[in-house]
Amino acid sequence: MRVLFAGAGAAEVLSAGGVRALAAFAAALYVESPAGVAALVAPGVQAGPIHAGLDRRPPRAAAGDAVAVELAGMRPWTGWLPEPAAMRAATPLVLEVLTPLAERSAVPEPRASAALAALDGDDLPSVAAAVGGAGPGLTPAGDDALAGLLLALRALGGNPQVDLARVVATTAISAAFLSWAARGQSLQCVHDLLTAAAAEDASATHSAARVLGAVGHTSGCDIALGICWGFGHASRSSQAVHRKGSVPPNLTRR
Repeated sequence: MRVLFAGAGAAEVLSAGGVRALAAFAAALYVESPAGVAALVAPGVQAGPIHAGLDRRPPRAAAGDAVAVELAGMRPWTGWLPEPAAMRAATPLVLEVLTPLAERSAVPEPRASAALAALDGDDLPSVAAAVGGAGPGLTPAGDDALAGLLLALRALGGNPQVDLARVVATTAISAAFLSWAARGQSLQCVHDLLTAAAAEDASATHSAARVLGAVGHTSGCDIALGICWGFGHASRSSQAVHRKGSVPPNLTRR
């Protein structure tokens, strides 16, 4: 089987050699090598930092089986982010389109509230500790929300630093996705959404949000929740700077 494209993380994993199956699903085969974890995905599955797109459906390999792929002609994929200033200006549109998705997130409410309290205190490690491993899913809902938050902070010009290995009770798959989110890499539809929002293209932004909402059982909605947290926090912080002495509104599920 041939790899057509690969995100930066997937390229590292596959190029390292010694690739073995980790978990098999209908449209994706998760694999690992000494360089980490990647997902070999079927045609039609969107790009992402740990995704490697195949020319056919992935095999149903058992955990631990050796996996061989053809890398010749592999196209590198990198998610593009607009300039932070454009992202900050796009905050109202981003929140408008993602709030309905965020309200469908599976992150347990007590964990979400604890995360928001920590975020309002600019305590990112405590945010990660609050939601890491929370909720259902192959990548737990809380991990997906954290990935959305890290991506949003990066898109807004930050450089989020958190020792995920210490504070997040997560899977190897989540850890890989989180690591790349902190570096500004997420699913293709997330980059499409942010790019469209920065261009003030409401129709394309809503279209990308619909694609995101269809990701996984609730993964897309969980990612949307985290992105809303990040943009909402930046907006409240900006308001606080310009309105000294005021108490900025709190964001509950958004």
